[in-house]
Amino acid sequence: MNKNKSLFSALLFPAAFWAQSTAQITGKVINSQKKPVPAVKVILNNGEAEVYTDDNGFYRFNNMPAGNYLLKVDDPDVVKTYSFILKENDVITHDFIQTPSDTYQIVAVNVTANRKTIPSSTLRLGENLLVTPQNIQVIDQRLLSDQQILTTAEGLSRNVSGVRTITHQEEGSVGIAVRGFSASNLRNGMDVSGSFGPLREDMSFVDRVEFVKGPAGFMMGNTQPGGFYNIVTKKPVGREKGNVQLTLGSFNLYRASTDIEKKLSKDGKFLGRLNLMGTKSGSFQQYVDHEQYVINPSFKYNASENTNITLEYILSQNNFQGGFAKYAYGIDGFKDVKRSFSFSDPIMDPTRSWEHNVYGTINHSFNDNWLITGQFGYIRSQMQGESLYASYNTISLADNPATGRKKGDVDRGISINDALNTSTIGQIFTRGKFKTGNINHNILAGIDMGKKSYVADWSVLPQKVGPVFNIYNPVYGNLKKADIPEYDRSRSLKERGANYLTDYSYTSFHLQDEARFLEDKLRVAAGFRYTSTLKTSAANKGAEVKNTAITPRFSITGLVTPTFTIYGLYDESFQEQTGKLMNGSTADPSYGKNTEFGLKKTWFNGQLMTNLTVYHLTKTNMLTSAGIDYPGLFEQSGESTSKGIEFDLNGNISKNWSVLFNYAYTDAKVTKDNDPKKIGGMLYGTAKHITNAWLKYTIAEGDLEGLGFSLGYEYQAKRAAWPVVLDHPYLPDDYFTLDVGVSYKRDNYQLSFLVNNLTDRYNYVGFYPGAWSYTHYGWRATNPINFRMNLSYNF
Repeated sequence: MNKNKSLFSALLFPAAFWAQSTAQITGKVINSQKKPVPAVKVILNNGEAEVYTDDNGFYRFNNMPAGNYLLKVDDPDVVKTYSFILKENDVITHDFIQTPSDTYQIVAVNVTANRKTIPSSTLRLGENLLVTPQNIQVIDQRLLSDQQILTTAEGLSRNVSGVRTITHQEEGSVGIAVRGFSASNLRNGMDVSGSFGPLREDMSFVDRVEFVKGPAGFMMGNTQPGGFYNIVTKKPVGREKGNVQLTLGSFNLYRASTDIEKKLSKDGKFLGRLNLMGTKSGSFQQYVDHEQYVINPSFKYNASENTNITLEYILSQNNFQGGFAKYAYGIDGFKDVKRSFSFSDPIMDPTRSWEHNVYGTINHSFNDNWLITGQFGYIRSQMQGESLYASYNTISLADNPATGRKKGDVDRGISINDALNTSTIGQIFTRGKFKTGNINHNILAGIDMGKKSYVADWSVLPQKVGPVFNIYNPVYGNLKKADIPEYDRSRSLKERGANYLTDYSYTSFHLQDEARFLEDKLRVAAGFRYTSTLKTSAANKGAEVKNTAITPRFSITGLVTPTFTIYGLYDESFQEQTGKLMNGSTADPSYGKNTEFGLKKTWFNGQLMTNLTVYHLTKTNMLTSAGIDYPGLFEQSGESTSKGIEFDLNGNISKNWSVLFNYAYTDAKVTKDNDPKKIGGMLYGTAKHITNAWLKYTIAEGDLEGLGFSLGYEYQAKRAAWPVVLDHPYLPDDYFTLDVGVSYKRDNYQLSFLVNNLTDRYNYVGFYPGAWSYTHYGWRATNPINFRMNLSYNF
C-alpha cells in the first residue's frame, strides 16, 4: 500500500532520486483538531522530491540516500520546516500541524521560492530546475497576484529576462517575444499557437506560467527557436477550498472571480474544480473598452494509486471595441497627439471573440522507474467584427489650400475582421530510468501530433467612412450607422476567406538519454527529434507541401556543489510556417540553432535562485506581418542572429523579504537577406537592454503582521521600432514604469492596493516614417498612472 502511494506521488510530481538505500522519511500532516490533512504536498530539499499525503494524512519518501535534508509542506497554514541529517538505513519520522492562526505571509515567502524551482509535470522534466540544462523561469500564482496581472497581455514578461510583450490587439491575443523572436504559446505542454489565436489567457484559470528559452527539443518540436511560454491551467488537487475575489481599478475596471474545489465522491477519488470570471473595463483611450467572461470546470478521477485522469473545459469570450483604431499617428514625431487619442468612434459595435478549449490527460505509473502520460487538446478561437482605422497614407502632412485639407486631416476606413483558428493536439510521452554498471540512464521519449486550420475574411477592402478626421482636433460621434457597411455573412467563413485558408499538420517523435556519472554529479544528455509536416493553403493553390527535419540536442551538466551547477547546451529547432506572402507565395519553414552556457545557484537553503546565461541563436526565414493595412499578409526575411547575456534572480532572502530581479543584453538583428537594406536591422521584439525588479517586504510578527509593501520597475533601453527602419535603429525614448503596492492579509481575508506607472510616464511602442512605406509616425501608447484594488476571501 505504501509503495503504491509513493508511485502515485511520483506520478503527479516525479522526483529525481535514484540512489539505492533503505532509509525512509515519513510522517503525518494533521490540523489543529488532530484530524488528518489529505492531498497536501510535502516537499523535500526545495523540490528535489515531492509526495502528497494520503487520506489518513500520511506521507513517505522511500530509498533515500544519506545526507542533509529540509522538509516543508506546501500549505499556507503550515509554517514550520524541519531540517535533519539522514544516515544510511535510518527511518526519520516527523509530523506537521496545520495551524490557521499562523501568518500566511511567512509561508508564502517560503513556498514561492520552492514552486519557482519546480517545473510543472507538463514540461516532462521531473526534476528541480537547478539541474536542468536550460534557462527556464517559473511565474507562480502568488507573484501574479502581488502584481495584479489579470491577463497574459498585462506585463507578464516583466518577470523574465530578455522577454518583451508587444502591444498590439491585446484585447484579443498577446504577442510575446523571447530573445528577439516571437514566442510560441503552449497550454499544459501542448502547442496552441496559430495564425490567429489563441486568445490571451485570463489569469482566473492559470496556475502558473513557465518560460522556456531556446529551442527546447526535449519538450516540444515545431516551436520558435527563441523559446516558448507554457500556460499551466488550474486543476483539482483534492482540497476542499474556495476563493472569491473582487477587483476595482482605473478606467472603470470591474472584475469578479471565484475558484471552488470539492471532492465529488465519498471515497475522494472524483475531484472537481470550478473557476468563473467576469470583467468589464474601459481604457485611457477614447471609445476603447472590453468585457469578458470565463467559465472553467475541471475534473480529476483517481482510478487507482497508479492512474489518474483529468478533463478540463474553458470557455472564454471577450467583446472589445478599439482594435487597430488604438494606433495613434503623428507628423512631427512620436507623442505628437494626446495619449487618449484613438481613431475609434462611439457608433462602432464591439468585435466579438470567443474560444472553446477541451483538454484531457491520463497519467499512469508502471513502477518506481517508469511512467507514461497521454494528453489531448482541442482549441477553437473565433473572431467576428469590423475594424476602424486610418486609411493608408491619406494623412495630410501640411495645410493644402488647394484641396482645403489641413495638416493632420486623414480618412478613416473600415474593414471586416472575421477569423477562425482551430488546433487539435495529441501527445504521448514516457519517462524512466535504468542502470548500466555505475551509470544511471534517464530516458525521455514520445510522440507529438497536431492539426491546425486557419481562415480569415479580409475580402472586403477598407472603405472610407464618414467625414475627414483630424488627428490634432478629433471630433467623435459624426459617424452614423448608415456610414457603416453591411457585410454579407450569409456565406460560410471558409468560402469568404478562401484566399487565406490554411490547413497544417505535423507529427514529431523525440528520444533523449541523459547519462549520469560520478554519483549523478556529471550528466551528459543526447537526443533528437524527427518532425514531419504537411500543409495546404491558397498561397500555393491548394497543393500539398511536405517538409521533414531531424533536429539534435546535446547537453552537459556539472553539479559543482549541491547548490551550484554549470551547463552547456546545443539545440536545434524546425518550424513549419504558414501564411501568404506579399508576392502571393507561401512561407518557407524556419530552422534555428542555439548554443548556450549557464550557471545556476541556490542560496539561503534553496529559497533564492540565480541564473546566468550566455547564448548564440540563429533563425532562418523570419516571418513578420506586412502591416495593419495588409491584413493577413506577411514578409519573409533571410537569416537572423540573436546573442546575449541573461541574469535572473528570484526568491527570498529572509522570511520578510522576497525579491525578483532580471537583466538581459540582447543583440538580435538580420544577418542575411536578399534585400541588402535589411541587413543589420534589429528584430522587432528587441531591446538592447531590459531590466526589471520586484521587491516585497512583509511584516511577519507583531501587531502589524500580514502588512506588506511592494516596489517594482520595468526599464527598456535602445528599443527597436516595429517594423524596423534602418536609419532609425532605436525609438527615441526608453521605456520605464515604477509601481508601488501595499497589501494586508489577516485570517482568510487579503486586501491589496497597487499603483502602476507612478510617475505617469508617456510610454509607447511604434514605427518611424518609412516603415511599410508610411509617410508618418505611428505608435501605441501604454497605460498612464492607474490603480487596482483587490479584495480576496478564502473559505
